[in-house]
Amino acid sequence: MTVTHEPLVKVAPEFFVRDVDASVRFYVDKLGFVALRQEPDFAVVALGDAHVLLAHESIAVDRAELASTTRGAGLNVRIMVDDVDEIYERAKASGVRIVHDIRDRPYGLRDFILADPDGFMLRFAAPLAK
Repeated sequence: MTVTHEPLVKVAPEFFVRDVDASVRFYVDKLGFVALRQEPDFAVVALGDAHVLLAHESIAVDRAELASTTRGAGLNVRIMVDDVDEIYERAKASGVRIVHDIRDRPYGLRDFILADPDGFMLRFAAPLAK
């Protein structure tokens, strides 16, 4: 049996989500990602070279721990983009929950953080113009 996979990238966070279809729609419709692969309990979405794996929570290694914790607590995944303002405006217009507003940061990036429907945090960023 031959299995065809999307292009593999070096780092791709995997989020255990309540509803794979709803998560794919969120990433595609509200943030501009492309669905590279979609199955009933697993999907891969991409924005440029950044990939996010979306797995149904039923296949999590420790579902009891997953149910007792806040998803995404204590971390965010940074995704570098060419036009961070465009992603920000698209997210705001789509009603996405913005956790940290867009701003030029002292560490040389313009960025903002949003939360997906399961509470996972994504930081979209672009280098400040020199």
